[in-house]
Amino acid sequence: MSDDLPVELKMKLYRKYLAKLANKDEVSASAKEAVREDPESVVWSKLSDDRAQEIMEKIKIRYPEVYDLIVKELYRAIKQGIVNELDGLTLLSIARNIGLDIRPDLRIRFVKNGKEVDMKEYLGK
Repeated sequence: MSDDLPVELKMKLYRKYLAKLANKDEVSASAKEAVREDPESVVWSKLSDDRAQEIMEKIKIRYPEVYDLIVKELYRAIKQGIVNELDGLTLLSIARNIGLDIRPDLRIRFVKNGKEVDMKEYLGK
C-alpha cells in the first residue's frame, strides 16, 4: 500500500512523523525537568528574610507532618505566580491561620551610632 503513494507525499508524512517524535521528546524532557525540581528547595529559595527561615525551621521541627503539606501548597502558589517571595510575617500569619502554635525567637536589637551592638555596649559599660 505504501508503494502506491508518490515520493513527495511519503516525504511529507515522514517529516510530520519526525516532528511529532521531536515534540514528544521535548514534552518528556520538560516533564522530567519538572520532576527533578525539588519543591522544598524552591520554597526555601523564595524566603526573603532570616525570620522566614527561622519560622520554616520551627514548623519543620515541631510539625513534620504538616510541613510537607505547607511546602507543597507554597510550591504550587509559587509556580502559579501567586507568590513571588515569602517574608517572616507572612509565614507566621499562615502558620497561625492553620492553627500551628509557632512563636519566633524574641530579638531585642540595640543600635548605637548606626550599627547593632549588644546591651553592654549600648549601656556604655
